Amino acid sequence: MFWAIHAANAASAHWHVYAGFQLICLLLIPYRYWPALLLGEAVPNAYFAWQCLPDFNAAWVAVRMIPEILLCMPITWFCRERLGVFPTKHLVNVKALLGCLLLVAVVISAYNFALISTLGITTGPYRPRPLIAAIYLSGNYAGLLTIVPWALIARLDYRKGHVKAQLGRLLSSRLLADAVGIAIPVIVLMAVIANYLNNAPTQLLETAMLIPAAWLTFKHGWRAAALAGTVVIICNGILQPGTPTLEPAEMTAMICLAVSALYALGAKVSAQRLQDERERIAAQEVHDMARQQLMATERRMRSAAERLEFVAGSLHIANSQTLQHMRRILPNIETHGFYKQAIKAHEQVYLLAESLHPSAWRDRGLPAALNETLARALDEAGLSYRCEIGGRGFMFLESAVHTAIYRTACESIVHVTSDITCSSVKLIVRAGETNNRRWVVVRVEGHLDTNGVAKGVYFGESRRDLAMKLGTNLSDVQGMRAHARTFDGVLHVRSSNERVVVTTLLHSQSVGVQKQKGSEPLRLWVD
Repeated sequence: MFWAIHAANAASAHWHVYAGFQLICLLLIPYRYWPALLLGEAVPNAYFAWQCLPDFNAAWVAVRMIPEILLCMPITWFCRERLGVFPTKHLVNVKALLGCLLLVAVVISAYNFALISTLGITTGPYRPRPLIAAIYLSGNYAGLLTIVPWALIARLDYRKGHVKAQLGRLLSSRLLADAVGIAIPVIVLMAVIANYLNNAPTQLLETAMLIPAAWLTFKHGWRAAALAGTVVIICNGILQPGTPTLEPAEMTAMICLAVSALYALGAKVSAQRLQDERERIAAQEVHDMARQQLMATERRMRSAAERLEFVAGSLHIANSQTLQHMRRILPNIETHGFYKQAIKAHEQVYLLAESLHPSAWRDRGLPAALNETLARALDEAGLSYRCEIGGRGFMFLESAVHTAIYRTACESIVHVTSDITCSSVKLIVRAGETNNRRWVVVRVEGHLDTNGVAKGVYFGESRRDLAMKLGTNLSDVQGMRAHARTFDGVLHVRSSNERVVVTTLLHSQSVGVQKQKGSEPLRLWVD
């Protein structure tokens, strides 16, 4: 492994990846295995340095025998323990991470510069000078930026026993499609064109490679920064000449700084998206809780209605038996008045039960309540009524939505009939399904007729009792809109000289949408 990594590290003078592999091991492996890491590098490194003794001097061999991982260990420990690279098990502080990469790059570059200084080169492009130090620094930092983030992504995305599912999500992700279809081809095309140009156009194209990388980062977050930034750094390393000059070092340093900024930007974007997702889930939980409360209230009302009907029946039987006993005791007593009072009490209790929860709904379902209960109440108020129910999947809606349909219809009917000129009501219910989510539209049309004012006045008392008969409790349109928002819906009211229309859209819960209950994923974090 040591020889293979060193062979790959020698492929480009401006792109050193070996330090990246060292830092990955130090960041992710527990401290108790660090001595084994040090021994595993020190032995082959010493052997490699000793083999070079005939070609270089003893000072070079002595410096070369110092393993680079030994120099990285104090910095990595300081960043892990003091700077908090990993604040929690599933969190990465991007500021501390970039600081760690820079410190390691500085130390390794100083080591490399010290190593080349022992050779005593006084002439030529490789003589010790500030330019060589800058090239080492930019090359080491580029190698760290290329390798280290991918190890963090692997630690983030790996879940034992779910490799196939994760691979399927990766292949179907929008990030991969945008990267492979747009960003990476554009970056590679710019690199190919820059390879055949000279001087200023080449530097301009290398700088322009950051534009698709920034676009991908803005769209998908820090993983996109890792993917696009790696491609940009690799293309830049391939384009650099073999001899150390000032322009390639400046370009590599500029690209490394830009990619570092993309990581910070991507972390911000990912954090904002995570916060938005949490807020969406919290809002959905509030909606679910509101629905559950509505259903619990509806169940209590249904239970109370059933109990009231039982009480009404018991009251009717008790009153009948009492009247029979009174006839035996007092044969000449007038029982007609007592009988009327008993019947009226029975009807009042029955109407109260109907207002809480219609018996037609309990016995024959929601369509019966919409057609029969509402028709009877409106007929008693002197209003004609027509109901139309259609669409796909109406009976497959969840029970909470059925409750919302009935209560919305009642509230809307009370609203449109508050106008004394209203002469007829039409209820239209249409259900459907879009993107695996069922919806229903409740439309109440109140037709206005100025010639029917006298009729409205005649049935004024019955109309005033309509809200009580239908069991409505929302006093205004704003309350109706709030009720619709509980079911991710909207409510519109439109009025004209001829009619008043209240239209409400209600949604069922999404089919197949399950919340992620697992552990919180590892992510980059910006303070």
